[in-house]
Amino acid sequence: MLGGIFDSSRLRRRWQLLILTILLSIILLLFFRHEGRPRELSDPVPLNQLGISPHNQGIGHRLVKPSGVKVIGLIFFGRKDRVQILQCFLERNLAVNGGWLDEIHWIRNTDIKADVDYLHKIVASNPAYRVIEIKETGFVGYGLAWTTLQPDAIYVKIDDDVVWLADDTIPRIVSTKLEHPEYLVVSANMINSPLMGWVHYHMSAIKPYLPEVINPEDVPPSLAPDKDARPPPPSRIPWRYSAHPQWTGPDDYLFSHDQETPAMRHRWLRLPTSQDDLVKQLHRTPISEAEYKTWGNSLQSWAIAAQQHYSFLENLCDNKLDLYQFSAGGLPWVTDYRRVSINLIAVNSTEILEHLPMDTVDEEWLTVSLPKRIQKSVAVDTHALAVHFSFGTQGSVATTDLLGRYLDYAQENACMADSPGSYWI
Repeated sequence: MLGGIFDSSRLRRRWQLLILTILLSIILLLFFRHEGRPRELSDPVPLNQLGISPHNQGIGHRLVKPSGVKVIGLIFFGRKDRVQILQCFLERNLAVNGGWLDEIHWIRNTDIKADVDYLHKIVASNPAYRVIEIKETGFVGYGLAWTTLQPDAIYVKIDDDVVWLADDTIPRIVSTKLEHPEYLVVSANMINSPLMGWVHYHMSAIKPYLPEVINPEDVPPSLAPDKDARPPPPSRIPWRYSAHPQWTGPDDYLFSHDQETPAMRHRWLRLPTSQDDLVKQLHRTPISEAEYKTWGNSLQSWAIAAQQHYSFLENLCDNKLDLYQFSAGGLPWVTDYRRVSINLIAVNSTEILEHLPMDTVDEEWLTVSLPKRIQKSVAVDTHALAVHFSFGTQGSVATTDLLGRYLDYAQENACMADSPGSYWI
């Protein structure tokens, strides 16, 4: 009798164990089947899986780097005050840190000792870094740099004054380049780009900002604007627009795209608006005069550039970066042989090497001359966001407090522990 009870109990436990094992196997099978496949571009994942801060994201998607593809960063180095910000974003994008950049090659494009010393400090910090020496600096050096490419690699060329990029920006432009052989060059969607700035304005991404009204008599000599002088190193300024007051001043005050800067390290402030007067307030600001032209006022105007930067920081703070992006299924913006800035682009090195030498400046050659000759396009991936600080014609952008705000953002959200980006001097 007792033996029959024990046999029945053991049999029941065996069945329970068998059922539990089957259920656990089904759960594990479903889990690994889901996790093992590459996510599609439209597959959402939690932002905290992509990086340290939700502010540092694009539209919240993860891309898987293809095996066998070598991705090399190419940085045209010249200015320490910009690179100390960019360096934090580069560290995040290294393959050893989960990014897509296997190596970073630094093109030394300056002879200023303090900047060169900083470059050597960066390169010594990571075995993935190396300096590429070229015979001349300046515009001649740009052309020489492209002769140093390794064949059969995807190069991501980045200007040294790119002061923000989303964690998915480099994966996106590389993926677009790999998936679309009809594109010779794939650019990120750059804030402060002569063509894309006009597009952003007409997509309602630009906000009404004006420089703080400053009495010229109250500006001390040390802060007098001088667009030809090299400003002192930036200090951290709170990057969130909500940490600053709203703009106050006369109702009829306007600021044109070609006005002079009011003072060194001045700030721009948000105009208070309602939905009814938003258009009216925007027409008081420089962006209302922006042109969709390579050589138009968006390239020349420091004020148009400044307004784009302050608007971006507001959209970043409010988690509204989708204002810069087309629909999820939309194709890239094709520039149709208009010269576009190459602040952050992806190219296939073999395509470039087999058509060298360049017979004009690299930007013209890469985005107009060569694409026309070989019948390929240049495209902007509108979901791959990045910020370019200034062109040489926009030198007065450095008289604002923007570098201090981007510095503050980088230290708070982008810099990794023990990164050379923490060498704030």
